[in-house]
Amino acid sequence: MKKLKRLLFFLLFVTTYTHAQWEVQLDLQNFTYLDRIFFLDENYGWANGGATIGSASPYFYTTDGGENWYLCDDWMDRMGTDIVFVNPDTGFIAASNGIIRKTVNGGQTWTDIQTPATQDVMRLFFVDENNGWATLNNFTDSSQIVHTIDGGNTWYLQQVFEINTSSILPIYFLNDSIGYGGGGYYDIENGDSYSSIVKTQNKGETWEIIYLSQNTFYSIDDIFFRDTLIGWAVGQKSSINTYLILHTEDGGETWQEQSIAGTLEPSRINCVYFVNDTTGWIGVGEVFLGISNYGAIYFTNDSGENWQLQQEFNMAVLDIQMLNQDTGWAVGCDFIYHTTNGDTIIITGIEEKIDENDLLQITPNPTNGVFTIIYNYHSPEADIYQLTITDITGKTILNSTRRQAPVQIDISSHPAGIYFLTIQFQKNNKFNFFTQKIVKL
Repeated sequence: MKKLKRLLFFLLFVTTYTHAQWEVQLDLQNFTYLDRIFFLDENYGWANGGATIGSASPYFYTTDGGENWYLCDDWMDRMGTDIVFVNPDTGFIAASNGIIRKTVNGGQTWTDIQTPATQDVMRLFFVDENNGWATLNNFTDSSQIVHTIDGGNTWYLQQVFEINTSSILPIYFLNDSIGYGGGGYYDIENGDSYSSIVKTQNKGETWEIIYLSQNTFYSIDDIFFRDTLIGWAVGQKSSINTYLILHTEDGGETWQEQSIAGTLEPSRINCVYFVNDTTGWIGVGEVFLGISNYGAIYFTNDSGENWQLQQEFNMAVLDIQMLNQDTGWAVGCDFIYHTTNGDTIIITGIEEKIDENDLLQITPNPTNGVFTIIYNYHSPEADIYQLTITDITGKTILNSTRRQAPVQIDISSHPAGIYFLTIQFQKNNKFNFFTQKIVKL
């Protein structure tokens, strides 16, 4: 009952945020779920995730930017936790028991390569066709990763921590020398727990700790660095079940926590992706015992000084990859989402910094389906605007061009739920958006 009240409060009072038209590109409900996505370019992409069909872990691929997704015929009885390709022919899947699968024919066939490890392989990262790293699910051994310099044909172990019950999960390399990892370890002798971000400058041969949190265990779920100075790490403050965003501008010497705008704060951030120093996205939501009922994507255009809600989903968003400011993909358990206007932002600072709620009014809201829109921003450029209404999945149910005037809308024929009304207009030769949520009873 408490959860229901909390959700209702959110729906009624948090009404204004960006809406970037993340549309469902593949729906896999009741089949399997996905938690990793990787695109080589605008055409070639792959997605995989947790095994829910017996012990099989199917993955999907596209050769036309997601217009068509295909199920791989070569299912192996091993869970695939990550997938990367270095060219359209050569790719890798992280598997169990220290095995990394490799294809050299675009996924038609796969070869199992046994690394020196016996733990499950968690994450993969390649900087070119020869140099790659993989993290291991370490809970009883000292923390290690595996590294290849010959395109994944042979792998060797590298040491990260020497303390037992250690783990490094997300990994990110800028080039074949400089890389970062996030995780934590437990000092059995002293009973102390640590969360950490580590850095290597010699291909992973040695690592230094650049962030350390002692006895306040944080889950570091993803890391992203733009260069040797600017980076982010995201996850969860596990002890209090709230999100964690860390940002550095000096290569990790110092870190600052960033916060999310809004009333309802997510409990976990799963992924982070930036296309330049200022423009980035994070995916939020939790999966517990294979079940998730909320997710969202947040967006920033000021290096994370302000993170604002971009779109909500009914399942956690677990991975995001953007090719540029407009085009990208995300996976959320049963769904693959796609956007072609991913840098959509709320309008702020228009004229005398008018409050957005004054610019666009919807009454009544909540509504039985019939409501009036009052658009109060008057400008020769903006008097003609595009009005769009979409449902929670991003499907458009109304799209029309309007002029300044109160407009009555009727969506009573559509089911009860959450809808988004977006006003788009052109100012200074740039398209601007602002969006409000509609609750249909």
